[in-house]
Amino acid sequence: SSGINAEWPLRPGFQCLLIEGENCGDIDPVKKMRDATDQVVTREQFQHFLNTHRNVKCLVPESNEAMRNSYLILDEYMRFLNNTKGRKDPTKSILDIGVEGAMEGSGYDHKEFIKRGGKYEWSKKSSELEW
Repeated sequence: SSGINAEWPLRPGFQCLLIEGENCGDIDPVKKMRDATDQVVTREQFQHFLNTHRNVKCLVPESNEAMRNSYLILDEYMRFLNNTKGRKDPTKSILDIGVEGAMEGSGYDHKEFIKRGGKYEWSKKSSELEW
């Protein structure tokens, strides 16, 4: 892991999050190909993985609990996708009702966003860039 620490930028370690209609399998053959149910790990298994890799400094863990409502996701119709019920329920388009109106139904939890460390420095000084 010392090579990983030295050469890799920060990388999220996601627990597999099942989302109805996306990766839970289906009778539809196309959706069935996206069946991630055999990739699910328990909270305890995920914590064991994190404990085992605690010396990997670039690992940024994100459990299902941390991910579920702490992201804002827009689809191709500019609708926020609410994931509070384990599926992506779209709001009305921000083009029709504005960002604030759509945010009301997005399920976004700003406290969870902050808690998972979602707010961080997005840029580096030009002298720090590796390329």
